[in-house]
Amino acid sequence: MTVFQALALGVLQGATEFLPVSSSGHLVLAESLLPGAEQPALLFDTILHLATLLAIVLILRRRILHLLLAAWSFVSRPAELDGAVRTDRRWLLLLALASVPTAIIGLAMRGLVGAAREHPSWVGAALLVTAVLLLLSERMGRRERSAESLGVGDALLIGVVQGLSVMPGISRSGSTIAAALFRDVNAATAVEFSMLVSIPAIAGANLLELMKGGTGAIEVVPFVAGFAAAFVTGAFSLKALQWLVAERRLLPFAVYCTLIGLGAMVLG
Repeated sequence: MTVFQALALGVLQGATEFLPVSSSGHLVLAESLLPGAEQPALLFDTILHLATLLAIVLILRRRILHLLLAAWSFVSRPAELDGAVRTDRRWLLLLALASVPTAIIGLAMRGLVGAAREHPSWVGAALLVTAVLLLLSERMGRRERSAESLGVGDALLIGVVQGLSVMPGISRSGSTIAAALFRDVNAATAVEFSMLVSIPAIAGANLLELMKGGTGAIEVVPFVAGFAAAFVTGAFSLKALQWLVAERRLLPFAVYCTLIGLGAMVLG
């Protein structure tokens, strides 16, 4: 792998991981439609995902710190139930609860995901699903519920949707944010919960892939270049996503996913 290829893949990963267009769907279509395109080595792919996870940690560092302090408070102050600590504790439990259906559905769909990689038309249909979700999220939901109001029903719905998003073409960020918006959650809380619940999902999925397939050869310079590109692009993309959701600017992404999806179905 050349440095240029690593940089290009890093930018692609950083942008599509957070913007609601499905990074896995784009990778499958690139493999199918572009001569010579191939999936990056497993270790390199994992490094790119690590970079985008670190981008989440950078952007949401204060929220993550509060959650870590809340986790410690279960031990140091088990009777503490007031104010922000109570909300952070509930979020920890909700994030854990949401991860359960994500893991179950994700593991159950592994065979379907593998088949989808051989059928670009399936990816195109999934992109149309993403487009519909984005369009509806712009039109539905009162966006009036705050972080303090999140409950079990919200967590389970977001967890189920995140599990279904293992299908290439269904955007993880787009579908989980849309699910929260359908539940009348405000934009900032929807993006925040979506990003936080993605951390165990992305980390767990990549750990399973590494355990199954090994690591492969290490190419230091391309790996560092790809990591840096994915990290920087991911940080900017996540900030852009926060603004796009708050300002109701997801319609262009719905149009984009529709066009790419229809093209994939025709060419597929």
